[in-house]
Amino acid sequence: MIQDRIEGTFRDGKRLPKAIAHICDFLDKHDYPISGCFELSAIGMDSMDYWFRNNPQAVDSLIPFGRGACGDVYCVWLTDNLPAESAPIVMFGSEGELSVLAKTSEDFCKLLCLGYSEVGLEDHSKPGDDFEKTEPFRSYIMNIYSFTLPDTGDAIINSANKAFPNFKEWEAKYAN
Repeated sequence: MIQDRIEGTFRDGKRLPKAIAHICDFLDKHDYPISGCFELSAIGMDSMDYWFRNNPQAVDSLIPFGRGACGDVYCVWLTDNLPAESAPIVMFGSEGELSVLAKTSEDFCKLLCLGYSEVGLEDHSKPGDDFEKTEPFRSYIMNIYSFTLPDTGDAIINSANKAFPNFKEWEAKYAN
């Protein structure tokens, strides 16, 4: 199971939030695509250990679980003593881009359901180009959560950035 492989890379007994575990369940049953080039990954703590090599305690605030086609890393950011279920999803881009993508893992699932090819790097004011290709994933997640999807990802991302405006400052404080 992909969830076990991903969680096997974590320290301190951390677990994936339920919504990310649902993405793992989808893959175990159906395979890709989820949304464009996004994929779950057991990339593990090593990638974040490198990013924060001079401040390893910062890594304890992250739960890496995915990546993009260009090497972007997607993490749950355990800021403000939030539990993983309530923590935001952030992206560390391969070219240094930093983004808060969703206030929670459930909101991240909504963003994935919109079909962006590069979920962390696209213009979210427009509909995702891979919307039709994400139908199996969208149906699976919508069956679990029954939430309403926005037309574009802007509202999800803007809300997340408003709720967690200090991500780039936090990264600058602890990164190498």
